[in-house]
Amino acid sequence: MIMQKDVKTKLKILFIIRVCLWITAFVSTIRWMSYSIQLNKQEIFDPYEFALRFRPVFYPCFVIAAAAIGLSFALYAYGKRISRKEEDE
Repeated sequence: MIMQKDVKTKLKILFIIRVCLWITAFVSTIRWMSYSIQLNKQEIFDPYEFALRFRPVFYPCFVIAAAAIGLSFALYAYGKRISRKEEDE
């Protein structure tokens, strides 16, 4: 009985962490999209100038979003492994 409560608690914690990671990915994506819109509102349409200003924001935001999503999937797989292990016992 105690083991089952432990597993459920771990799975809830993993779920909360995964939700936070997805929120992080969402916020990061919104940040680079809003920055792109901001550059367009400033009428920066030259591809060279746009790229120079956009890259320092886009690449870190993209890496943060990709890492958060990847980690979320890894935690999901870990949670599945924990629940399967509990079912086997």
